[in-house]
Amino acid sequence: MTKKMLSSGDDIEESLTRIGASLQRDVTAYLIGGCAMILYNAKVATKDIDIVLMSNEDAEAVAVALSAVGFAQAAPEDETYRRPGTTTMMHDSRGTRFDIFVETVCRKLRITDGMVSRSTRHGIYGKLRLNLVSPEDIFLFKSVTERAGDLDDMALLAERGLDWDVILSECVHQSGDVILEAFLAVRLQELEESKGIVSPIKATLETVTESKLRKKKGARHRD
Repeated sequence: MTKKMLSSGDDIEESLTRIGASLQRDVTAYLIGGCAMILYNAKVATKDIDIVLMSNEDAEAVAVALSAVGFAQAAPEDETYRRPGTTTMMHDSRGTRFDIFVETVCRKLRITDGMVSRSTRHGIYGKLRLNLVSPEDIFLFKSVTERAGDLDDMALLAERGLDWDVILSECVHQSGDVILEAFLAVRLQELEESKGIVSPIKATLETVTESKLRKKKGARHRD
């Protein structure tokens, strides 16, 4: 099935209204991807509506609501999304696709209290309350998803202006066994090489990554 390009706020609003009218209980969702960028006037079109729910119960409620208005579960096209528990994908006969995440995206980044505080309420659609995560957090999410076009989206966001300190702080805050600083540093290097956009936090990320790798190596030697 050819995926429909959502090219305006009206397209997105229509899809969200369909879900909200079908939901059986109140749900709060966070919009994180290209649709959020469209609503921020940072992008003109996208193929997917990426939403994050904060519980499995909320995700199930949204999936049921989507089924009620003609959506069916879709098989992930990208290996990143095929791992169990990563996401639920649903599309309708028109090619509109919803990607539903539960708290965490691609097993790397989660919706934190900081992200919630930076998000803005976009609207209420029946029983659906929709918040937009900040441009800084969209940028960070796109640094770990590695879909086609994500680097272009990161460039669009960077060109509009970002609070790099917020991105650095959130990345360090969420980093754990997976060294997120390394992921972000690599993406920023790609952004510099392919788009000519130089980030003021890349050197710091590389320093933090090297320090963490040395500590991990030292811990292995002690074991």
